[in-house]
Amino acid sequence: MLKQELADHGVCLMALKRSNSKTDWPKEVRQLIFKQRRRVETVFSQLSGQLNAERVFAWSFQGLYARISNKILAYNLCLALNSIFSETCELAQIKQLIF
Repeated sequence: MLKQELADHGVCLMALKRSNSKTDWPKEVRQLIFKQRRRVETVFSQLSGQLNAERVFAWSFQGLYARISNKILAYNLCLALNSIFSETCELAQIKQLIF
């Protein structure tokens, strides 16, 4: 059901094999899925840890959204300033930005 709804919007859902499944993805596809998943989980972990996203005490969802949006905006602004001033730093290294 979800797979069909996503397909209607042009999204290909690729779920990994369960223990009771009869078919499995080829090794190359599984490696690609794991690589992309690792990248996404790393970015979320860094944003949550280094921007203190877990310690945002908002009273409502709108407040939480505003605070996290401001933190991500500040991160992107620092990346832009580093680019303008030719400061070299890894994109994932938040602590080495211009602050």
